[in-house]
Amino acid sequence: MSTKSPFLKTYAAVVVLAALFAYIYLVDAKKPDSSEPAKQKVLALERDRVRELTLARQGAEPIRLVKQGEVWRLAAPLDAPADGSEVDSLLTSLANLEQSEVVTESPARLADFGLDPPKTTLGALLEGGSEPLTLLLGDKAPDGSNLYAKLPAQPRVIAVPAYIESSFDKKPFDLRDRDVLHVKRDAVKTLEIQGPEGSYALLRSDKGEWAFTRPVATPAGRWSVDSLLGSIENLRMESVAAEEAKELKAFGLVKPARSVVLGLADGGTKRLEIGKGAETPAKSVPVGDEKPATPPKPTKYYARDAGSRLVAVVPAALPDELAKGMGELRAKRLLDVATYEVEGIEVQASGAKRVYARSSTKDDKQGFDVYKWKRSAPDAKDLETNTVQDALFKISGIEASEFVDAPGALETYGLDKPALRVTLRYAEGKPSAWFEVAKKNGAAWARRPDDVAILKLDAAKADELIKAFGEL
Repeated sequence: MSTKSPFLKTYAAVVVLAALFAYIYLVDAKKPDSSEPAKQKVLALERDRVRELTLARQGAEPIRLVKQGEVWRLAAPLDAPADGSEVDSLLTSLANLEQSEVVTESPARLADFGLDPPKTTLGALLEGGSEPLTLLLGDKAPDGSNLYAKLPAQPRVIAVPAYIESSFDKKPFDLRDRDVLHVKRDAVKTLEIQGPEGSYALLRSDKGEWAFTRPVATPAGRWSVDSLLGSIENLRMESVAAEEAKELKAFGLVKPARSVVLGLADGGTKRLEIGKGAETPAKSVPVGDEKPATPPKPTKYYARDAGSRLVAVVPAALPDELAKGMGELRAKRLLDVATYEVEGIEVQASGAKRVYARSSTKDDKQGFDVYKWKRSAPDAKDLETNTVQDALFKISGIEASEFVDAPGALETYGLDKPALRVTLRYAEGKPSAWFEVAKKNGAAWARRPDDVAILKLDAAKADELIKAFGEL
């Protein structure tokens, strides 16, 4: 056995070395050949110097875009603002376009490649230039992976990736600015809405909180209003019904069904008017005693910026959102509470007053703040942090099921002697907030600051809230 052992060890070492060399060979074989030349850019295009773009496709109107300062504008086939992001995408595709291969240096017939005439002609005029850089695009190669292309000054036909074709397949509408109002939500300070569901107005405070100013002074839900403003900010036209409407009756815009007036931080205003549906639903013909079916809701509407004569067709998303009315924007939660912001709590219940304060220490191992809660009145007692947090979470977890906007006397709801009053003290100068909860004839009611309305609550959840603060 001992005489065979050296041979076996040598044999094993040879096998291992052979496997190692084979692995190295395979890995090196997969590496790209550094000697292979880099792909050549089709156009020597400095995108920042481009001042004019032209796009002509067979069977379509030629498109001309002109840069005015830092803003792009459609100059043909119509005069209109252009969508800067769309133009930027077009420029990027053109500047980064690489040649896949040279198909032929001396083509016999350009028509064989779809280049006489070309399917698409692109031109980019640079600042200070007199002639544009031009690219001609033709047919797809038989395998579909490439597109034939040519530069006018060179006889050769080259191939470029076929996927680039979609980047240049643009209509004038694709490149125009489709933004209806040109407004940013953060710039909006006031909001007035009129429609079949009623009329109401909102104001944003310096702290960013939204509240209704009419028909009733009541808080609005921050995220609900922000969602609506986002829909207004992102409103895009799907098509143009009239570039310069001479009469508005046909679009239902003489007396718009809905209007939204935005008061801006710079003192300006924007007014959006929404007219009738842009589609005429097919009328159903009743059979016998059958009642006619309710026509479907439009999926598109006519709308316009009141400062413009352009009438656009917009999707139904925003009109449908407005149709939910004022109730959709009200602050339904009793209070929005961020527990990490609360530094102190004052609770009045069962004729007694209790005060709680939060302290923090730095965890030496983890490096973050550790919060502790303590009752300071009427006696001193350390509290479980989770118990206090759970009570605070319950405030945001209870919502109004009904609003009484013209309430009677407080005793009508038991709020002259509330079962619970909680005042929250916040950090960083944020004003304190409070709420009161009462029970009357099996129903639960509440009120809160800066709200003339009385809130009706779910009775079981109100009991849980009263209990949670009563056990602190």
